Amino acid sequence: MTTFRFNFSGEDENNDLVTEDDKGNIKWFESEEVVPDKQLKPAGEEVTRAKMFACGDVEIGHVVVTEALANIEGSGFSNAVELAEKEHSDLIAGTYEGGLKIWECTYDLVEYLESQSDTNFDGKKVLDLGCGAGILGIYAYQKGSLVTFQDYNKEVLEHVTIPNVILNIEEEDKRQNEIKKCKFYSGDWESFNKKFTSDVYDIILTSETIYNECNYDKLISLFVERLNKDGVAYVAAKTYYFGVGGGVRQFEQAIKKNGQLTSEVCWKGAGGIQKEILKITHNKP
Repeated sequence: MTTFRFNFSGEDENNDLVTEDDKGNIKWFESEEVVPDKQLKPAGEEVTRAKMFACGDVEIGHVVVTEALANIEGSGFSNAVELAEKEHSDLIAGTYEGGLKIWECTYDLVEYLESQSDTNFDGKKVLDLGCGAGILGIYAYQKGSLVTFQDYNKEVLEHVTIPNVILNIEEEDKRQNEIKKCKFYSGDWESFNKKFTSDVYDIILTSETIYNECNYDKLISLFVERLNKDGVAYVAAKTYYFGVGGGVRQFEQAIKKNGQLTSEVCWKGAGGIQKEILKITHNKP
């Protein structure tokens, strides 16, 4: 099984959760649209028990992950999460891609966007890529954007992302209409990029999605094909992911090799674990 441990490396002997082809390559999940119909219910106790993502003046409510996971106990997904925790891992490649965790660099990206007075979200089409809890997409939604949320695991979208979006629509009688401003897709980036081609985006936001160098071509192709010609993508990440090999410098090299995009470091953290934000645009003719 392929597991990623961001501070150490190791092998796991359980092989029943990752699907591989006859060459040993991971068979990534096909992309599919997730329709938010079952989740449109009165918030009830979810509101009183919700936790708060707070970054400066930005406050975004989110459900308690342990409670969400309890709703899907006994599934292959919950088994994968349990195994990842047992192995002190953040994910299991191809099976569980860390969507239950609010990644550290999410705070950095929200704080950075808040500091940019010239960044206009109103009416823009925004993609929250590898969204997990959906914090970045909800931030854009609160700023007036039409948001697409994409995460690898369907279960994350159903039990965490969509409930979080609904939780942040304050007036219950408006939920049915407001949620229509959002779309939700699960599965692999390559599959998503090929199957759902109708939308291009003014802004793409993604946090800590460049830990696996094997997925760089998929991610860059998605930026090339789905980012508006005048659009911008922001990638927040740790400079280097120990035990994995991916990081900002490696991703910059992959972008340069592709030749169709331009990247620049627009923010760099000070002290502690090194973190950066890349601003990515199409090459100008």
